Amino acid sequence: MQIDWITVSAQIVNFLILVWLLKHFLYEPVMRAMDRREQRIAKRLNEAQQREQDADKKVKDYNEKNEELDRTREDILEKAKQEVDQHKQQLLDEARNEVDETRRHWQKQAHQEKEEFITNLRRQITTAVESISRKAMRELADSALEEQMVNVFLERLQDLDTKARKAFAKTSMPVNITTSFELDSTIRNRLTRTIHKHVVDGVEVEYTQSPELLCGIELTGGGQRLSWNIAEYIDDLTAHIEEAFKQTSQATDED
Repeated sequence: MQIDWITVSAQIVNFLILVWLLKHFLYEPVMRAMDRREQRIAKRLNEAQQREQDADKKVKDYNEKNEELDRTREDILEKAKQEVDQHKQQLLDEARNEVDETRRHWQKQAHQEKEEFITNLRRQITTAVESISRKAMRELADSALEEQMVNVFLERLQDLDTKARKAFAKTSMPVNITTSFELDSTIRNRLTRTIHKHVVDGVEVEYTQSPELLCGIELTGGGQRLSWNIAEYIDDLTAHIEEAFKQTSQATDED
């Protein structure tokens, strides 16, 4: 068999041309298309991975914000609770202060009313006792009430102790007799004679009248005082009344 080298050469050349054509027009475009596709796929994978990372970051940020919100909510609730407790305590303190102030005001008012009542009661008792005493003494004695008081006072002058006499005798000034009623000259002379005899001989005696004695008679001089006065008995009665009010007030305060 005889080989046709021209035909073989032509086939080889045709094969090489075919290979070149395939490589140039088919293989290289396919490879480039595959490269571009791989790049797109890689880009999409990178983008998906980036989105996944962003999503993880957002989830993490969300969880952190959630935790921070929980902490903030607890702080707000605790602060609100403290403010409520403080406001409650403030209201309680204000209420207690108001109650204490009301109680003090009531006690002060009650004390003032008690004092006014005692003062009025003392005044009424004084007037009543003086009136009753005058009436009783006039009905039970032969002399008037004033004479009876002078007689009692004269007895006290006569019973004056030595120390009191010396105290009255130290003064060179006149002594004073004060009464709640008008004295006639006869009674004045009796008083003056008794003073000269039992207190200070020859001392000048002055006479004045004062309703403040509340039906009484008083000798003053040298810083000394000797008196007989219904007010003394009224004072004792008032002291008993005040003690009774004091016990009543203590019982009321304890209640």
